[in-house]
Amino acid sequence: MKLIAIILGFIACFFAGSYWQKYQLLESGPAQLTEPLLLQSNPSAIGELPEGTILYPYSSDGGIETFVVFVSTKSLDLLIPHKFEQKFTVAPIDGYVE
Repeated sequence: MKLIAIILGFIACFFAGSYWQKYQLLESGPAQLTEPLLLQSNPSAIGELPEGTILYPYSSDGGIETFVVFVSTKSLDLLIPHKFEQKFTVAPIDGYVE
């Protein structure tokens, strides 16, 4: 019985820690770029986010933070639907400073 209680305690602690991490991430608030950030999705596709862009936290994993940027555009003819195997998949782009 003690062993079951210990195992359940560890499981509860794991879920509480996971929830706390997500809560802290959501409460951390947006960040603003202090200099341009280069973006790269593959070796031939390089772009840039300008200084002052607001980034919204999405996830944190071992020192790598993932942010969301909201883009407004009227150029809808440039967009085509994209399907992932799983509905809420995110395909991050690498950001770096040279």
